Amino acid sequence: MRAVGVTELPEPTMCRGGCAYEPKFDGFRSLAFIDDSGIYLQSRQAKNLTPYFPDIAAALHKSVAPGTVLDGELIVFDTVTGRTSFTDLLARVIAGHQLLRRAAARPATLVVFDVLADAGTDLTGQPLQERRARLERLLAAAPPAVALCPHTTDVAMARTWFDELAVTGVEGLVVKDLASRYQPGRPG
Repeated sequence: MRAVGVTELPEPTMCRGGCAYEPKFDGFRSLAFIDDSGIYLQSRQAKNLTPYFPDIAAALHKSVAPGTVLDGELIVFDTVTGRTSFTDLLARVIAGHQLLRRAAARPATLVVFDVLADAGTDLTGQPLQERRARLERLLAAAPPAVALCPHTTDVAMARTWFDELAVTGVEGLVVKDLASRYQPGRPG
């Protein structure tokens, strides 16, 4: 689902099923398809990102069941500056023949905020609240390269995130209706 910009943080009552708030990371939006033949990371423009993120593919292969589809953001966090680095993220894509060496120098993380299918079960018709609970169970033992996106229903915590997380490279907040179903390509 595509986000629609707003000028003020919606109160929980403004969402039909209550609002959930998540940080919006500066990275590449990616769907991760996990199946018996391997892992496929797809960009928003339907491009194959898998060759540029072998570490993410390996982490997903080890920790997520085939038939699962995850929605998330690929990021690189620079521990020296204490923020995400879009430059380092782009460098992974530009690396070419030096990909594996550069990937190790710029570890990536897939910050997962939704699950669209779990072990072959389509979840897109379920409300976000149910998908989120399933995602939390699914990623409970995932390696650090696959991280669950922070999520709160507390508007005061969301305001704190909005005020304090910008220094880490967070671009803002995404507000989601907990009752919403996943609708690909549609604004929400």
